[in-house]
Amino acid sequence: MRRGPLTGGRAPREATVADLWTLPEHRVAELADRSGGSALLTPQERRRHRRLRTSGARRRFLGGRLLCRLALSSVTGLPPDGWRFDRTRYGRPELAGDHGGLRFNLSHTDGLIACVVTRGRSCGVDVERVPLDRATAGALRDHFDAAQRAAFDAAPDPVAALGEQWVMTEAYLKGLGTGLAYGVRQLRFEPRGPGWFAVADGRRPAAGRRWRIDLLRPGPGHLLAVAVEGGTGPPRRHPAAGQALADAVTTPHPDPHAGPHPAPPHHLSPDPLSTVT
Repeated sequence: MRRGPLTGGRAPREATVADLWTLPEHRVAELADRSGGSALLTPQERRRHRRLRTSGARRRFLGGRLLCRLALSSVTGLPPDGWRFDRTRYGRPELAGDHGGLRFNLSHTDGLIACVVTRGRSCGVDVERVPLDRATAGALRDHFDAAQRAAFDAAPDPVAALGEQWVMTEAYLKGLGTGLAYGVRQLRFEPRGPGWFAVADGRRPAAGRRWRIDLLRPGPGHLLAVAVEGGTGPPRRHPAAGQALADAVTTPHPDPHAGPHPAPPHHLSPDPLSTVT
């Protein structure tokens, strides 16, 4: 399908349940050159960008802000310099104004940036570097309850199981809008098919049942989870490649064999819901 320029072209098509874009960190400079870079940011965002202490943090911040604008524009056909954002009391960025139920969420880690976009559904995304080093695994393990830790220990690879639980937990809590302020205890993820899970939330059972989590491996060094309230299928994946994203105005239809793939068989215990209280 031929794509038009970023600010024109055919009328946009409605987004699917969830659309996922990933951007390797080493391509942030390319995307900035193609899209307008920091000129697209608001004055407040530019001030925040300048305050970040390391070049890596500044690069990932800029990449995330550009990626979300271009992803939102790709879904809607609206110009990328028109998006404005508010922050919730938990610090989550949200679109300012009414955009027909459009929602998005961002995540970044060393080497990779991700953005998920939905319409009429809450969503969350998290991406982490894997495998976890020993110090990080030890610090994360302390956040979980005894039943969760027992499930990790029973897995063939306890560190891998911990990493999967963490990235899915983060995506789900970001989707709820609370982030880690809600806490990570009493959460279980039940495998329902290759790379996707249902949520058992011991503190909010009714809320948890409405969510779908997809676990993906965008590459050998990263693990990514997408959480969608009322999700009915995996996210449509759009590997971001600088000019290809900056030129897109309609939702692209990528090669189904490209981009992130479902994670291989999970490392959680065979019945992770059995310990829910």
